[in-house]
Amino acid sequence: MITTVAQTRLKAALPAALERITATPGVYAALWCGSATRGEATPYSDLDFHALVTGGLRWRSNFTVDGVPVEVFHNPVHKVRAMFAEEDAATITMFAQGRPVLPHPELGVLIDEARTLYAAGPTPRPLTEAQRFHLIEEVMDGRGVLNQPIHSLLALSAANQAVDVLYAVNGWWEVKRERWPADLAARSPEVAHELTAVLVATDARSRQAALERLVTRLTGDLSYRDGGSGPEPVG
Repeated sequence: MITTVAQTRLKAALPAALERITATPGVYAALWCGSATRGEATPYSDLDFHALVTGGLRWRSNFTVDGVPVEVFHNPVHKVRAMFAEEDAATITMFAQGRPVLPHPELGVLIDEARTLYAAGPTPRPLTEAQRFHLIEEVMDGRGVLNQPIHSLLALSAANQAVDVLYAVNGWWEVKRERWPADLAARSPEVAHELTAVLVATDARSRQAALERLVTRLTGDLSYRDGGSGPEPVG
């Protein structure tokens, strides 16, 4: 029921938001995106849009309509394509899953391109030695404060970093953290279980053990290896 009320509230604000967007000089197309387009709105959700603009400038704007926060990303087509080429997960996902509310042929082409990219997935990025070293350091820092209240904060920060790397290594499109449990449950139930164990642990030892299982999924073990960066000139 909460979701239905939230969806209704956002949809009611949609015409007024779109009217303001279309009145913006240079705007000729608009895409509605975000949680509301997926039917996942909460009472705290906002309205998100991508607007195509003429010229060579890009900007972001935000305003409210009947108490509903609205965020609009204004970009010329060539900048959107540049973000596609950079595999910008947020932009590709929004265009792949969004709904055109101010249609235009160029917007339609971008949506098709985004859907193709989204279906293919991002280029996997193998774990680097620097990332491996940093994750192991995070685990060891957790062990060092196992009996201190700060442990929960360190463990959650380390889990956050580990999951970010897991998405990159596996070639999965990034999603917002609040969607991690559901997204990971579909992609890898084992990873979802390990992350949940870190989040819900009521004692530090259980939390640390869950963190170490999550990290070693990436690092293989917790042993240090020789490494480092090459020499670089300094200014």
